[in-house]
Amino acid sequence: MSSAGEMPAQMFASRILEGRMSDQDIADRLREMSSQGDSLKDLMGMVSVFYAQSVRIATRHPMVMDLCGTGGATVRTFNISTVSSFVVSAAGVPVAKHGNRSSIGRCGSADLLESIGADISPGVEACQRMLDRFGFTFLFAPGFHPAMRRVAKARRLVPRRTLFNVMGPLMNPVLGPRRQLMGVSDPSLLDIIPQALELLGVERAMVVHGLPGMDEVSLCGPTTVCELRNGEVERYQLTPEELGFRTCAPGAVAEMAPQAAARACCEILRGKLGERRDAVLLNSACALLIAGKVPTLASGVSLAEMTVDSGRAFNRMREYIAASRGEVAC
Repeated sequence: MSSAGEMPAQMFASRILEGRMSDQDIADRLREMSSQGDSLKDLMGMVSVFYAQSVRIATRHPMVMDLCGTGGATVRTFNISTVSSFVVSAAGVPVAKHGNRSSIGRCGSADLLESIGADISPGVEACQRMLDRFGFTFLFAPGFHPAMRRVAKARRLVPRRTLFNVMGPLMNPVLGPRRQLMGVSDPSLLDIIPQALELLGVERAMVVHGLPGMDEVSLCGPTTVCELRNGEVERYQLTPEELGFRTCAPGAVAEMAPQAAARACCEILRGKLGERRDAVLLNSACALLIAGKVPTLASGVSLAEMTVDSGRAFNRMREYIAASRGEVAC
């Protein structure tokens, strides 16, 4: 029998789901895998087993977008991808925002959406109806990946990023073609994640790591982009200045507690100017480009600005909250 250290990732995942490993054994193996560095083989081995156990949803849309990050960034920002998701959806791109509560920081996407009044767990059918009806839904990860409960205790025993942090953003429950803007906290993942996304059927994607250590497109410095398109990966740098933005200090876009994040979300979508808005416009522009909605990043910025300033993005947020049977808190 293979020892834990020799066990292939796919076998490791299968044994977890079969209940054949203790929490401590799982934690020990995760530590060992983490110390060896992430590999595409290990990542896809784990994803293949856990994704097969996920609850999936179909949609009438020919393509769906997701904006998310791995978390664990050294510079933790407010919920840029979540706010951007409303902008992108209101600009005409169907968005299935896949997310969770924060495991390390103060406010994950689920925490923010609850704070603005949404019911984050309205049920699988309701999530599908919202996506089909007006092009936005939030897919709360625990409701779609019940197998992940098997590793919850073990993950708490490992005080560092593991493969499970990377797996989540790859496992969007929507069936069919999708495109993705995905931030990574570790720049070494820039080489692995585009390949993983392609293997999972993602047609076009941007995988980004922003300085000084963000799993977002950064307003504070250059962002390294690995763009997947037509089976090829192009690596380049993107700066705020080239799209007409001023760089800012990390504190201007820093993470907040849920209630403060909710206020910031509403202010941005109501059109308030400032660095937080600029960060959302920058990330929204990248998503709109990847979705094929605009031909250039500059035109993506313009469309994102118009979508916010017209009130469409704020109305999309309100529409989502109402459809989830929640109550708008701003």
